[in-house]
Amino acid sequence: MKILFVCSGNTGRSPMAQFVMQKLIDDAGLSGKISVASAASKPTEGGKLHEGIAAKLREENIPYGEHTARQITPADYAENNLIICMDAGNVEQVKAIVGGDPDEKISMILDKDIPWDKTGFATTYADILRGCQALLKKLRM
Repeated sequence: MKILFVCSGNTGRSPMAQFVMQKLIDDAGLSGKISVASAASKPTEGGKLHEGIAAKLREENIPYGEHTARQITPADYAENNLIICMDAGNVEQVKAIVGGDPDEKISMILDKDIPWDKTGFATTYADILRGCQALLKKLRM
């Protein structure tokens, strides 16, 4: 199972989801069965992980590594089982880039947009954690 998380610039919400989900997968002993990555729904210039996001991940003891932002490509649609977006705008942008969603792989992490919460990213983290936990539960069924 391959999962790709997507946000607008791939420097904040989607890499946060990638690293949170990776920790949940590792803790569940499923790292050999599920892989995760992230990408942007808009053109990006190889940005790095936002420092506020990195600080929140450190605060929550979520391991993360080097990250370089990249934009989703049509090949990503073929290579991933699920493409999980952070907001409704990302869903529409991804569909435009990959040519629709004939296999119904594209969805949102929650039934609401994940905020870009610059005041410590607590809300962003809580929503992403909730979405990742629900996704893992669904995958284990």
